[in-house]
Amino acid sequence: MDDLTLIGNALAGPEAEPSQAAVEHGRAALLSAAYASVGARDTSFEQPRRPRRWTLRLALTGITAITAAAAVASTVVQPTTAPGPQPPSAAENASTFLSQVSYVQSAQSADWGNAPYWEISTIRVEADGSRVDMQELLAHHAGRTSHLRVTSPLREDKASAGPGQFSIGIRNLTWDQLDALPTDTAALRTLLEKFANPGQDHSEEVFTVIGDLLDSPASPKLRSALYQVAADLPGVRLVGKATDATGRAGMAVERADGKLIVRYIIDPANGQLLETLFTAAQALPALSPSLTRPTAQMDEVAQGRNLSGGRPALRAGAVVERLTFLTVGPADSATG
Repeated sequence: MDDLTLIGNALAGPEAEPSQAAVEHGRAALLSAAYASVGARDTSFEQPRRPRRWTLRLALTGITAITAAAAVASTVVQPTTAPGPQPPSAAENASTFLSQVSYVQSAQSADWGNAPYWEISTIRVEADGSRVDMQELLAHHAGRTSHLRVTSPLREDKASAGPGQFSIGIRNLTWDQLDALPTDTAALRTLLEKFANPGQDHSEEVFTVIGDLLDSPASPKLRSALYQVAADLPGVRLVGKATDATGRAGMAVERADGKLIVRYIIDPANGQLLETLFTAAQALPALSPSLTRPTAQMDEVAQGRNLSGGRPALRAGAVVERLTFLTVGPADSATG
């Protein structure tokens, strides 16, 4: 069954629409004591962002193996939100926090449906401390050219014909296919399970796939549903206040994902995904340099490889990979 069929099936059935009154009431009631002391933020139409797995999000023709080793993730820019939220109290758990962020998203409005490009700029730090700076410009429609640019430590620009594709779990979706995803929470959860790696724990995989979608052009309504799906997952833990690699303040939630612990740092005032952090849930062996992705039998953890494809041995609790989102949002040209 192809992606369009899956999406079409998931769209069957009515979708509940919250009233504006309910949205405003939810914002006032749930956010009055929820966020602002997590630190200053920029709510302009440009923001930093989140991670992803080994696969590149662009379906680029002829990308070199070195560039393929520098996979990308991202998060999304949000319009200005209501001022004055407070940080979550110590008594709150991950479910409560994520539900609050879902309400924040439900009250947002953004119209980037006709933007020609989606830009994702990231800093990725690997297990050995090496850093890769990357920019993705994904064309919305055919007739435009998508770009994957590594700006440091090397400079490289790989181009391919649009539309660009977003890596969502094991599938690649175009912008228009993302727009067709269901926003009903139950239907969305069912579909996300189909995007997960087969044979893996569904809750673990869904948590990671949600991160994949948070750096895509997902609408505020879809983001709201994604955060509510995350709120309903078992095993998600509220870590508390955290800062990303650039010093931006947010709240962190995490969940064990097999051999990894996946942590998201989120700006609670607007739901932006600032960073994704992968740490080792157990000791991981060193990996020799390789030009190809390892199979699951060799090593199920592909994150953390440097540009040569290698990774040092890691103890439990060590950082495997840190992906910080600097810019995520619509762009008018291929220069970003």
